[in-house]
Order: sequence, then structure tokens, then C-alpha cells
Amino acid sequence: MSHPSIIARKAHSDGHTCLTFSADGTHAFTGGSDCAVRIWKVAEGAEQEPGNATEAEQPVTALAASDDCWLSGSEDGCVRRYIKNKDELHGDVTEEAALSVRCIALDEQGTRLAVTSDNPSAKIIDMENTIKLTMLHGHRHNVRRATWRPKSSILSTCASDGEIILWDLSSEEPMILHTMNGIIPPVTDPSSPEFLHDCSAIWHPSGEQFYVISKTHDVICISSNNWVQSGKFVDKEVVGPTTALAISPNGAYLATACQSTVYIWTTDKRQVIAKQSANPNTVITQVAFSPKEHLIAWTDSSGNFVRWREPIPLNLPNSVKRLLTATTTTSKSGSGIPKGVDLFGEDNGLSLDDLAAFEELNDPTGGDEEGIDFNIDDADFVIDDVGGYLEDQTTKSRAKDDGLVKEMVSITKAQPAFQSGSTPFQTNKRYLAYNMLGVIEATRSEQEEYNVVSVDFFDKSARKSYHFNDTHKCHYAYLGERGALFASDTLVLYKPYGSWTTSQNDWTYSLKKENTRVLGICAGGMTPSRSFKNNSDTDLMGFGNVVLATSEGHLIFLSGTGRERRILALGGDFVTMVAGDEWVLVVYRAGATTIDGSQSLCYKLYYFDDLSVRQRDELPIPKGHTLKWIGITQEGAPVIYDSAGLIHLVAKHRVPHHATWVCILDTNLLERRVGKDESYWPIGITGSTFMCLILKGRQEHPGFPRPLVQELPLRMPFNTQNEKEEVVERELLFKELAMESLNGDELMTDDILSKERAIDKEFVVLIQGACKEDNVNRAVELTKLLHNLQTFDIVAKIADFYHLVGFKEKVMVLKQVREDSEDRFEAAREKRRRWNKIDTRPQRLPDVDVNGANSRPRAFQDFGPPPAIHRPGLTRATPSVEGTKYSSSTSEPPAKDTWSDPLAPSTNFTVSEKRKRNDFEDIEMESQSDISTPMPPPKQKANPFARKPAVEANKNPFARKAGNKTILQSESFFEKVDAAETTPAKSKKKSNNLAVKTKEKDKAEKEGPRQQTLFGLFGANQNGNQKGSAKRKTGLTPPDEPESQASDVTMADASQIETQHDGWEETQLIEDKS
Repeated sequence: MSHPSIIARKAHSDGHTCLTFSADGTHAFTGGSDCAVRIWKVAEGAEQEPGNATEAEQPVTALAASDDCWLSGSEDGCVRRYIKNKDELHGDVTEEAALSVRCIALDEQGTRLAVTSDNPSAKIIDMENTIKLTMLHGHRHNVRRATWRPKSSILSTCASDGEIILWDLSSEEPMILHTMNGIIPPVTDPSSPEFLHDCSAIWHPSGEQFYVISKTHDVICISSNNWVQSGKFVDKEVVGPTTALAISPNGAYLATACQSTVYIWTTDKRQVIAKQSANPNTVITQVAFSPKEHLIAWTDSSGNFVRWREPIPLNLPNSVKRLLTATTTTSKSGSGIPKGVDLFGEDNGLSLDDLAAFEELNDPTGGDEEGIDFNIDDADFVIDDVGGYLEDQTTKSRAKDDGLVKEMVSITKAQPAFQSGSTPFQTNKRYLAYNMLGVIEATRSEQEEYNVVSVDFFDKSARKSYHFNDTHKCHYAYLGERGALFASDTLVLYKPYGSWTTSQNDWTYSLKKENTRVLGICAGGMTPSRSFKNNSDTDLMGFGNVVLATSEGHLIFLSGTGRERRILALGGDFVTMVAGDEWVLVVYRAGATTIDGSQSLCYKLYYFDDLSVRQRDELPIPKGHTLKWIGITQEGAPVIYDSAGLIHLVAKHRVPHHATWVCILDTNLLERRVGKDESYWPIGITGSTFMCLILKGRQEHPGFPRPLVQELPLRMPFNTQNEKEEVVERELLFKELAMESLNGDELMTDDILSKERAIDKEFVVLIQGACKEDNVNRAVELTKLLHNLQTFDIVAKIADFYHLVGFKEKVMVLKQVREDSEDRFEAAREKRRRWNKIDTRPQRLPDVDVNGANSRPRAFQDFGPPPAIHRPGLTRATPSVEGTKYSSSTSEPPAKDTWSDPLAPSTNFTVSEKRKRNDFEDIEMESQSDISTPMPPPKQKANPFARKPAVEANKNPFARKAGNKTILQSESFFEKVDAAETTPAKSKKKSNNLAVKTKEKDKAEKEGPRQQTLFGLFGANQNGNQKGSAKRKTGLTPPDEPESQASDVTMADASQIETQHDGWEETQLIEDKS
């Protein structure tokens, strides 16, 4: 090669190669598929003739070296030991029976050797006594790699299924410290090209963390304090799978191999500081730092051995320089500051190397955040006055002048605003929008004066695809149900559907204020009921709603025709948003990110009708991860996808302030990911299907030509082994979402009914399984969840089949309860109405003075109803009762409120008393039915004292007599009686009525005493004479008999009241003697 620091030499034939350095760094050993090991002198150039060790019978797969020997392992299953730096065979260490050796690793003392092969068990061999073996049993698949933690007895082993186990070998019996799954890519096929990639855990010299290649081919850092990820090495220039990595002797640099290129990173800031391209179309299989020289070497699949001298830039320390000097001794307090040194003194006598030294003591990981589970790829380092081994001389001088005080604050990098479904330009094309409706692509023109925007819909029958020249070069786009929205930094263009031949419905909106730009856009609206090719539906439904997010923290709401409705303050940093048919969900960051890696993302759900906030909550993004996508399900529920591979759905989003996040899929648990390195680009969710694009390796965005949309089944990450339970709960979730989307008057749809029938079938299967296991409680619990009544009969038959009589009785009871209860569809509708019901405005309460009494209302300020006016002249008179010899001794006057409540029971009788006149109770109630309000009593329709000419025997003694003087009308009957008492009676009337009295007296002696009410009703016979009772009934006056003024009581009739014989019936209730 042309570069003078690169030394390359063809060492082996094509295939897998391996590499290691001797302990003193003077020699390098390479092995390959030609079954030979080459021994190279590092100080010599490419023209040297290496030594050869050809004892292996099959390809050499692993090499290791110590202070007194070097070792090789091959596919023939034999591990051989050679004399230090020579090709002379010392002997065999161990031999695996017909199994290929995949890795050999010596500890720092060179006393123990770890050997892995195509076997789930690893082997630990004592180098002083090779017969002494220790087997490590814990993996379920073959072990591929093994590495030792520096200065300890901890060994890390990596298996082909992606499992990493950390072993504690400090005692005779090995112990598993920790097990990690899902970090490294699982590769089980030895013939696969990925099987040759390095999956070792490369330990930092401090032993505080190790580096490993993840499933996404990113290099991540795992802390040894809690065995969680604490960092990631990511750079835009590094594209492709990482095949090998190595750590420098001082721990300051990490070398990675990716697509025939070697990159060198700093371990503190995780930045690429140098790179070197190798032979194209080759795969670098192993890379290593020299333990004593400033040199990197690697081997590739073409059999080349390459050395790169002085790879680190000159302004930075080299790879072997010790960062901890002998003169820097830490204090007992562990602060890392040399004793007797005043760090803030003017003349502290410290050099920059000294500062770097005690800084390294304080943080032996070289800047890694230990014990904190967050993604360092999303972190920045704000450094004030740095002065370490990674800075040039100019910075060092400035650091001295500033007093050599260094402050470092690690913060999580805030996720910037993004448009969901968009990608950056790949050559000259990019995706502006990608969802379930279609795709918007932008292509740069050759003159780069405009972009060609193509809008392509999946359903060609509903919407017509089109394209246009975008002179504004919009970099935001959104496909809504009612139109396509485009935006640049300051201009917004909306193109409603249905206007394909004309642009008269298109409109633009511009931001007038300077230094204000658009950060995100979305357009919502109702789903059309018919095709947009005939403009019949859009005339009524309109063009939906448009929402813009600006850099000032504002949300601008526009109508579908461009009318500006309102500008709302978001109250945080905008991230992204998505719009539905009646709402828009906005994701924002209310405050700052946290030091533990949390993005602190929240959301608000605004309704388009009244622009009210119906929901607000935090996003369930795991710490150390970011939001990747936001969309809408087929049922209209918001859904998100994060970098951790989790999909969450917002349940009960239509119920104000009741929304919850439900995890419906963990893509890391998909069966198709086993043995594959892939990720997913979400598009949408339809029913129980996740629509996405498959991304291979480290690919972050879909490319061109457009890939096919893949369908992946949704599966809630339940820990239960019964898959039916997960299916039922998932179907119940989507059924509830469909129920919530019903309109106010809708009870049910055919789709929901079919879902309920399918769910009931699954419930029957679960109930049958519970009955088979004799788990009656679980069966009863599942029976309560059934929807249709017919399913209860099926469950009862299952109970009969398993002879569960008690369970069958409970099933029938539950069925009867379901039949007697309210219709569940109507109950659900009423519940939805209560959810959306707006509380009434609170009533104004009267003011209260200091004494607790109501204060006098002020003029024109009392809006309450007027007080009731007391009118005593319009109230009914209270009847009085006079005692006679026939009256009851326990009778009392009627209650005071008798006239105000006609349905109130009489208070004249106790519980033990029996009421007489049961036959007349209804008539009496009808006569009092109008007495319900304190109004003047109306005229009675029937006068109980009217003349009865037809029945002479029951002649009313109060009937009108010819020639008698009429009493003037008064307020009540009793006033008339008082007036009659004051009028002298005529002797003629008395003599004329004497015969009648005698006849009545004789009749009373035969029939017994009887009574008459004030309204002319006769009581029951005290002796129970049925015949007499019937005669009294015949004397009743019909209630609907017309009344006239002529039927009033005369003076003569009234005088008879005073001159009644002792046998006359009193108008008083008689106590029941029986």
C-alpha cells in the first residue's frame, strides 16, 4: 500500500484467519485455513520470511500466548503448546474428541487456560497440571468465545444462541455470577459467514466494563457493576456489520473492523479519531493491539496480515503509554488527588499528565458512566476547561491559564423533533411520509432547483396517485384522511383530496415572524365513506383539520380550508405528533432529560371540536432509548414504537383522563429474529397485525427501490405458557377499542358481534381446560366473562361431561343473573354517554354573614326563585270533631297536614285498629285528590246533602224544605253550621219532623248504630250486619252528581242538628270494638 505506516503481507489462503501477539510484543502469530501458523517478527517489514508451525491437521481457529509459550487450537480438536516465539512443538495440552476448537484464552498469570469448542460446556485447564480439568456447565448451545477479566478470576463465555455467562472461578467449584441474553447476535450455523465474526467480550484493562458487538452490529459497553449497558459506539460514517474489535493496552482506544475498514475510537467520548481502509471485498476476522508498541494488526478472509504503525494521531497519547504515572499517589480518602497538592492553588505544581493520572484513578473506565443504565449514544459531555491526554498543546496552555480546574457533567442528549415515517436523503431520493394510506417520495432534480414529489396510494380505487414539482423543497409531509400536507421551514401547503384536475382547493400558510420555523405537521379528518374521485362526500365532511408545531413552542390549528382557528402554547419542546379523525396527539418534552438516560417525553391529546385536552401522560419509553415512530391503529387508537423494540398502544383514549399504555408487542421476542440480525420500520397496525418493513443489519432506514411491506402477528409479551390466554386478552383489548369508537346512539355493530363470538369460543376452550384440571374457580371466573347467553348452555354441557354438578349450578345462576340484569349493550352506551357528559355549572350559593345567617340580598343581584307568599285565606279549613256517646274515646283530630297530602295515611288510627269504610276509601280519596296544593278549594261536584227524592227511606234530613230560608254561603261547612246555630228554629219544622225522627229511631234500634261522614258517606255496621251495610251503600250520593246553589243547607235543616234525638247518627268514626 502507498501509506508508509501500513505493512501488508499475504500470510494464508482464503478463509478464516486468527491473530495474537506474544507477551513481549516482539512477535505476532497468525493462523488460517491452510492448517499452518505463521510466526512474524514485528520489527521487520513485509519482506521477512516467517516461521511455520504445521502440526495442525485441520484449519487453525484460535491462538494465545503467555510469557513462556504460545498455543494454537484447530478444527481437529487439539490444543498444542509451542516454545516461546518459536515453531517448536512442546506437546498437546488437551484434545476434544472430534470437536472443533473455537477459542482458547489464557489468564494474565498464564496458569489457567479456557477452551471452547462445538460443545455446550467450556473447559478450564491448569497449565501446570494439564490433567486437572474444570468443566463449566450452563450453556444450552455450543460455546464460541471465552475471555478473562483482568486481575480477577472471572471468565466470560459467549454461546451460539447469543447467551453470555459470567463465571466466578475463584473457588474450586465454578459459580455463575450473571447471565445475559439478547445482546450478541445468535449464530448457530458454523458455515454461516457471520459465524466467523468476533463475538468475544473484550474487557477494559481496568476490569470495570467490557465491550461486545450487539445484535444490531453496534459496539456496546456493559458495566461490571450491574451488568447493564452503559454506552454505545455510533458514528454516521460507520455503516455495516462490525466483525472484530480490540482494546488498547492503556484502555484509551478501541479498534473496530467494519466493511474492510478499521476504525479507532476513544473510549471516553466514543468518537472516531482515525480509520484505515483495507483490501476491498474482504472481511476482517480479527484485530489486535500490540502490547508493547504503538501498532495495530489484523487479518482478513483473504489471508492477509496487515500492520498499521502509529495509528493514533500525534496530538493524542499513543496506545501503550501508561496514563497512571508512578509519581501520582492517591490519598487514603480515594479522591485521586496527590497528597499535599492544593488543586485550587495558584501554584499547585501539577502537570497536565498528573491531572490525567489522578483523573484516571477517579474514573478507571476512561469516562464511561458506571452503574448507570442508559445509552451513551444519546449522551453528550459538557466539559469546561479540559486538560487531559486527549487535548493538544494549545488547549493545555489555556487550561493552565484557567487554573487547571476541570468540571464534567454528563447529560442525556435530548431527542430532536422528527416527522414520523420520513427518512433522510439516500443519494437523491428520500421518503417524506410512509403510512397505511400510501407513500410520499421526494426526488432531487438534476439542476437541484426543485424536488419532484410523488404521492402514491395503496388503495387506487379511493384516491388517485399524483406528482408535482416542489419549488419550495418541502422536507415535511403528512398523508391524512382528507388531504396531503407539505411544509418547509416557513411555508405550509395543503392539497385536499378530490381536486386532481384543479388546484382551486389548495392553499398555503406562511409564518410571518422571523426566526420561527415549522418543526412538525399533521392533518386529521374523518375516514371517507366513499371514493374521493367523486366529490360528493367531501362537500359535507370538509377537508379535515391541520396542525402545525413551531419552534416557539406553539401549536397552530387550521381548518381544512385554511382558516386559522387558534394558537395554543404547548408548554415544552416539540418532538412529534399524529392526527386521528377527531384528535391530535402531540409528543413533547416538558423539562430536561435526566442523567439516567430518560428522555422525559410526555403527550397531550387535543380534540378538534373544542381544542380541549382530553388526555395527558408520560410516554413509556425505557431509559436509554428514544421514540422511533408514532401512528394510529385501524381502530383509531394512538400507538408508538421505541428503539427498544416495544410497541405500546393507548387504551381508552376516548374516555377523558382515563387513558392507559398497553404493551402489545416486543419485537425482540419474535420467533423470526432467532439467528437473524434485523430491525423493523413501522408503518401501521391493522387488527392483530403489525405492518412494517424489514431492515437488515445496521440499516436504519428503508432504501430504494421500495421494499415490500411485511405482516408480523401481534403478541402481548405475557409470561404465561398458555397462548390462548394471551389471544383472549388481546382480542378483548381490540374489542373494547371498537366499543369505544361507537357513536352516542349506536349499540353494536356486526364486526363487534363477530369478535364477541370468536372470543367466546376461546373462552370455552379455556373453561374446558380448567374443568379438565378440576380448577372450578378458574372456570367460574372465565364464565363471568362470556358475552352471549347461548354460550352459558355450552359451558353447562361441559360441566355435565366432567360431572361437575356444583359448577353447572353456578353457571345456571350466572346465566339467570345475566338475563335479569340490564342489557349490556344499553349499559355500555349509557356509560359512554356519562364519560362524554359535561358537568353542569355550579350553582351560586347565598352569602353568609359573620353570624352564620343569610345576608340580605342586594337589589338586582338575587337571581334565585321568588319566595312563596303565605295566603291564609286560601288554605283549607281544618275540620273539628266533637265527642258524642258514639264516638271513639281514642279518636283524635286529623293531622295538620292531612289536607296537604291526599295520599298520606290517616293519623286517627293506630296500627292495631281496623279501619271501617274500606268500601268507601277509594271514593274518599277521589274526593280529596284535588287537595294537593294550598289553593282555594274548588266547588264540589257532588253535594253529599243533596235531596234524594227517589229513596224516601234514606231521605236526607238536611235536604231543602219548601219555604225555608237559605243560608248565605260561607268559607266552609262549619261556618254554615255556626250560622245555623245562631238562628232560632221553627216549631213547625220540629213538629213536621217528629214522625220522621220516631221512624229513624226505631230503625236504628233494629239495625244498630251507624255513622255518617261529613261528606255523606255511611260507615260500616258496627255489628257487622251485611244487610244494613248494603242499605247504607244504596244511600250514597254519586260523586259526579251535578251540584247547584239550590242544594245549600236551609235554616230549617240546620236547626234539626240542635234538636236531634239521641238515636241520631253522629258524623264521627266509630272505634272497632271487635
